[in-house]
Amino acid sequence: MSEFSSSFHLRTERPQDAIDLLQNAGSTGFVFPETNGWVTFLADGPAFHMEDSIISYNPGILIHYTYMEDHGWSLQIYSKDDLVFDYKCDWTDELVIEKGEFDLDLLRELIIRQGNSAEGLEAIFELDESSYHFEAPPAYVIAQKLGLGYYEWLSSDNIGNGEHYDNIVAVK
Repeated sequence: MSEFSSSFHLRTERPQDAIDLLQNAGSTGFVFPETNGWVTFLADGPAFHMEDSIISYNPGILIHYTYMEDHGWSLQIYSKDDLVFDYKCDWTDELVIEKGEFDLDLLRELIIRQGNSAEGLEAIFELDESSYHFEAPPAYVIAQKLGLGYYEWLSSDNIGNGEHYDNIVAVK
């Protein structure tokens, strides 16, 4: 079975901020413990869709991360309700890369803030037909560089009632 992951990551040390965001947006879901200054959460609904209500109530830096092992990956970063980074890579049939807002300086700053190296950052986003069969998926490399603690095999479609995770909060 292939991995399908889609998660949100709010730049905060307070899980309550993500709970408030979900509640203000009129959404339900799950909020994970803080890791490295990020609080991961899942919003119920279509896993690979960014709800406008979540964007409109976003209090700061918010990442929407998706990875579909056999298909591609994407990374969107919002500053409040502004999309400041937008990258999509699809290799379902042929390699297609879309760069909307593509601010590598912002991404580099977030990575360095974690104490991680941003060396070779450009290469992660410049795949070609011969390089997208990789040992470490680019999506994983970016998630690790950003310090995201929860991202593997994680989406609203596969979390169930959250029983396999410690210390998560169900937001109803």
